[in-house]
Amino acid sequence: MPVGTCPECDADVHVDTDADKGDSVSCAECGTELEVVGLDPVELDIVEEDLDEDDTDDEDEY
Repeated sequence: MPVGTCPECDADVHVDTDADKGDSVSCAECGTELEVVGLDPVELDIVEEDLDEDDTDDEDEY
């Protein structure tokens, strides 16, 4: 099973052998949501929250 490194806590994160770029995985150590950005070797990046969605929700409340 391929392994990447969590950019948040440096723990090993196991990725499915059939994973593709753009797939999401979660770090078992710190719980950070990660995105597969490379496959050979496995590279992971922290998933950024989309702030535009939060702004839209606030506008609906007014």
